[in-house]
Amino acid sequence: MAKGSKKEEASAPEVYEEVLSAPEQQEEEIRRAAYYLWELKGRKDGSDVEDWIEAEEIVND
Repeated sequence: MAKGSKKEEASAPEVYEEVLSAPEQQEEEIRRAAYYLWELKGRKDGSDVEDWIEAEEIVND
């Protein structure tokens, strides 16, 4: 087997993995934005849904 073939085989799963993980990456960005919004509001309970919706809007814009 040629060296180039091994390198191509090794890089193919990485590209495939990135495509599959895009939704998870987006969700992580939303989660972090929602957490940041919660912190900005003084870490008060009860605004989790509103913070999540606002974070989705921020990330998706």
